[in-house]
Amino acid sequence: MEAIINALVFLINTVADLYVFVLIARIILVWVHADYYNPMTQFIAKITDFCVLPLKRVLPNYKDLELATLLLIFMIQIVKFFLIGILAYKLPHIFGLLLLAFSETLKLTLNVFFYANLMQVILSWFPNVHNEIYNLLAIITAPIMRPIRRYVHPVHGFDISPIPALIGLQLIVILFVDPLYAAGMYLAFR
Repeated sequence: MEAIINALVFLINTVADLYVFVLIARIILVWVHADYYNPMTQFIAKITDFCVLPLKRVLPNYKDLELATLLLIFMIQIVKFFLIGILAYKLPHIFGLLLLAFSETLKLTLNVFFYANLMQVILSWFPNVHNEIYNLLAIITAPIMRPIRRYVHPVHGFDISPIPALIGLQLIVILFVDPLYAAGMYLAFR
């Protein structure tokens, strides 16, 4: 029975996190004014429009922030932690669920920047592959990389600015997001 519960928790967590990851990418793409006709942007819009567009009728964008997508992310996270809590622990407390949803969303957002930065670094090793994906990754990582590049300059032609960006993103997760998550777990399942 425990193996079935672990498998269900794994499936719920994986499916929810993958879809939330894509929804966060959608928010970032709108925020940074990415090219809507880029194939990756089109793919993300295609697999998220069916649930975001109905919510946008009720909750429109605020400037460059898709509030409907943000609401959907929080709803998915709350349902995810509720289901996991019911399966693995006990009936969770609502304040803990809200804190878990917030901290997990924050962590996944930082992970989008982290993995976009990492993928951009890897693609930069292949100069003939600079294509639409590389350009999209450059647009996504620009809000993080722009301030870092003011202070971290290339060394002998090598751009080392992704290194402090990757380290900084992980430090934020360790110092701020993980303690929030732990507090959410405590409040939800004490």
